[in-house]
Amino acid sequence: MDVPRLSIMDRLHAAVLAIGGSGLICAYWIAFFHSDLTLPKFVHNMTNPDVVRLATVYMGFESAFPLADLLVAVTSALAAFYLIGRDAKAVLFGLVASGALGFLAFIDISFNLLHGLYAPANLLGDSGLQMEAVINVGCVVGATWSIWRLWGHPLRRAEDRPSRLSAMETASLDAAGN
Repeated sequence: MDVPRLSIMDRLHAAVLAIGGSGLICAYWIAFFHSDLTLPKFVHNMTNPDVVRLATVYMGFESAFPLADLLVAVTSALAAFYLIGRDAKAVLFGLVASGALGFLAFIDISFNLLHGLYAPANLLGDSGLQMEAVINVGCVVGATWSIWRLWGHPLRRAEDRPSRLSAMETASLDAAGN
């Protein structure tokens, strides 16, 4: 069976899923646990009791994300792999990854808004909060774009095209009466 060529948009989408959905998530958590690059400045101000409480809550909140982000990273990598292979599983894994990414971004945005972390005065002088805002916006935009694109992708309608099953799988299904 002829497998259609991978379009430029599919290549771009696979790169976004692999690099953004997997690579950058892993890089973020390596930086989070091994440097101060991603941490807001207030986390280091332990002289003010109110800031100590917020820093403790913030660190506890952020520390709850790695496992959920691992789900996004793995499903993004699988979606990229299957998209490159022109396999309909790309749609499933891409929608799971994108939905989870959007959900996690909105939880993070809600937390930051609720605690005033995205107030202009806080954002202006804090590179850690600026980075977090850029990550949040990027996650929402990327997840929305990916969901929109996958929902209309031709692989989504795999039942309308000939199956890519091997001859052995097809014979097995025929013998079983399927």
